Amino acid sequence: MIPRFSIKRQLKTKEMETKIPQTKQEAFALLDEMLSEKDKSELVKSDPIDYHFSLGMWIRNNWIYEQEEENVKRLANAFRIEMLFFDADGLSEKIIEYYQRYLKRKGL
Repeated sequence: MIPRFSIKRQLKTKEMETKIPQTKQEAFALLDEMLSEKDKSELVKSDPIDYHFSLGMWIRNNWIYEQEEENVKRLANAFRIEMLFFDADGLSEKIIEYYQRYLKRKGL
């Protein structure tokens, strides 16, 4: 079964959809706001690749594809990911992986 996630209804505003994090902390704060506690709990127990077509796709569509190349490099740098070539799939997977580690440190 592919894990699903749901963005909290009140955050489905145009402003939230266009907010693109510039740092790892901003990305984590946005994901914290967007995801329910149930979603976070399931994410901690899953393989990040399981979220490729759900949360990963949302990250790619809203944070990666909407950015110019310079901003993508800034986001990749925020996660200390060396991008020798543009790889949206790899970047979204790493963001989920790092967010998963962050949640585990928070005790979820």
